[in-house]
Amino acid sequence: MSGKVFEQPLRIRWNHCDPAGIVYHPQYFVMLNNAMEDFFRECAGLSYEESLVEGYGFPIAGIRCDFCAPSRCGDDCVLRMWIESIGTTSVRFAMTIHAGDECRLACIETAVCAAREGDAVVKLSLIHISEPTRRSYIS
Repeated sequence: MSGKVFEQPLRIRWNHCDPAGIVYHPQYFVMLNNAMEDFFRECAGLSYEESLVEGYGFPIAGIRCDFCAPSRCGDDCVLRMWIESIGTTSVRFAMTIHAGDECRLACIETAVCAAREGDAVVKLSLIHISEPTRRSYIS
């Protein structure tokens, strides 16, 4: 959408891997979540913690992931993330992990902008993405 690509190096570590030495697929979701936190802090100028203090957050409402090729302990990869689309209450992120030219993972995540109702963490309500937040995503 904006053309801005968030990129960070990613080394595959033993704790990411199963006994066969390849990434155990749920670990990719931990890696993606870590990158999402870094994206919010570095690109949007607001950390997860700060958004929670403000009373809202961006929980993941949907995910589609293709595991294109195995990653192994010690592989040096690059994780890339960009905004594919932004609506009034949600943002769709595209993410890839590459080792050199080889795509290891391709993923689409939809995050919704939600506020807690009162002090209850279990009850969320969709809210509109503020204009300052929207601008930080697309600038």
